[in-house]
Amino acid sequence: MYRSITEEEISKRLNRFQNKLTAHEVDGALIVQKTDLYYLSGTDQDAHLWVPASGQPILMVRKSMERAREDSPVQSIVLLPGFSHLPELIRKHTGKGPKRLGLEMDILPAAFYLSYQRLFPDAELVDISPLIRSVRMIKSQYEISCITKGAEMADRMYEKVPGFLSEAVTETDLALRVEAFYRGMGHPGLVRTRNFNMECIYGQVMSGKNGAVPSNSAGPTGGKGLGPFYSQSAGMDRIGQHEPVIIDYAANVEGYIADQARIFSIGRLSDDFHKAHNVMLEVQEAIAEEGKPGIRAEDLYNMALEIVEKAGLKQGFMGYPDPVPFVAHGVGLDIDEWPVIGRKSDTRLREGMTIALEPKIVIPGKGVVGIENTWLVTAHGMKKLNRFPDAIYEC
Repeated sequence: MYRSITEEEISKRLNRFQNKLTAHEVDGALIVQKTDLYYLSGTDQDAHLWVPASGQPILMVRKSMERAREDSPVQSIVLLPGFSHLPELIRKHTGKGPKRLGLEMDILPAAFYLSYQRLFPDAELVDISPLIRSVRMIKSQYEISCITKGAEMADRMYEKVPGFLSEAVTETDLALRVEAFYRGMGHPGLVRTRNFNMECIYGQVMSGKNGAVPSNSAGPTGGKGLGPFYSQSAGMDRIGQHEPVIIDYAANVEGYIADQARIFSIGRLSDDFHKAHNVMLEVQEAIAEEGKPGIRAEDLYNMALEIVEKAGLKQGFMGYPDPVPFVAHGVGLDIDEWPVIGRKSDTRLREGMTIALEPKIVIPGKGVVGIENTWLVTAHGMKKLNRFPDAIYEC
């Protein structure tokens, strides 16, 4: 069973987005990216959503009209036989064609862009992706409730990991057990991303030195993977004793993501792993303590760098040999939402942001340790949504 998003929730989202369009003098926006479409309409069907700067939107559906009408509270839902009908349907609904037409240019295929250019020859095409991303950055109570349930789902999964480790032989064996548990709890098996060519299947499972293997991952860790066709996360190597096993798997409830990572081992890890892990916990706590509304994201990142440099652990912090320039990222319907707590990030924290804080350190040739939890920015500071203990769990 699933629940549809209420008309009130969708109306509030549309209103916030329309205020952004008005402020930037955009007549309206065509929303086609699946996550944005779901966010503003409540359905993931093959459709275009026309959002005028003022007035009611129109959802133009190619497939399936029946599901769109069942799921979406948008009042005007019509059939879209093909791209060529877009101008006609918009003019009929709005009363005129747009002069400044907003598009999600950060992810829009070039073929789509060229089609819109032909269909709306008198319109100026402008990028509204920063507008929709900034609206999605601040979560409603409904969204926070879904992400909180996701954190609870993750906690329940991590409680099972010691048993999974006792049964699993390889990294893939372990991933299979974790994924089966998640699916049984209602996880859709999908973790959506916005960045072009960024892929994520739940997250990453890595053991021992495989955690230090570089990959194409956009995050600090990679993993050996199954081959050059998917060169990250779990591979077929056996899980050994006295080596760190990182499970960095995102939970998903009603499309909303809670990102969490923990370190396990079969037997005790060496002191260098424990020292590095404890410094990552120090980074987490320092950012959580200072992460109040109004603080600049880059200032938090710089604070993290100061802590690891003081501990003599700069090499390997947030990846090796190519560290990523951030220590946290927003989560919601995508795993790579705003804000980013990283270099050159002028964003200031605001109440209602949900952030995955993930200080990690790669020890070349040996593995990775660190932590990841999902946090909610409240009026009084950052609130951790996960409850499973942060310490290394030695089985």
